[in-house]
Amino acid sequence: MRFVSAALSLALLASCATAAKMTLNDRFRAIGLSADMADCMVDDLDDRLDDRDLRDLAEYTVGLSRADSAMEAVDSLLRIDNPRAVAAVGRAAFGCVTGFGK
Repeated sequence: MRFVSAALSLALLASCATAAKMTLNDRFRAIGLSADMADCMVDDLDDRLDDRDLRDLAEYTVGLSRADSAMEAVDSLLRIDNPRAVAAVGRAAFGCVTGFGK
C-alpha cells in the first residue's frame, strides 16, 4: 500500500510541474515572446528551479497579460517575491537572448 501511495504522490508532483511549465509557456507566448523564446525560457527555468518555484512563478504570471510589451512583462517577472525565481528568470532571459550559458 505504501508503494502505491508513494507512486501516486510522485505522479501528482510530476503533473503539477508539467502544468506549471505549460502555463508558463502559454503566458510567455501571450505576452509576445516567440514560440522559440518561450520554449527556451521554460526549459531553462525548469532546469534552474524546483517544482515549487515553478508553480510560484506560473501563479505570478497571471497578471502579465496586462503588460504593454514583452520587455515590460519580463521586467515584472523580475519583481516576484521569490529570489530563486528572479535569479532564474534573469539568467534564462539572458541565456535565451544571447545564447550564452546554454
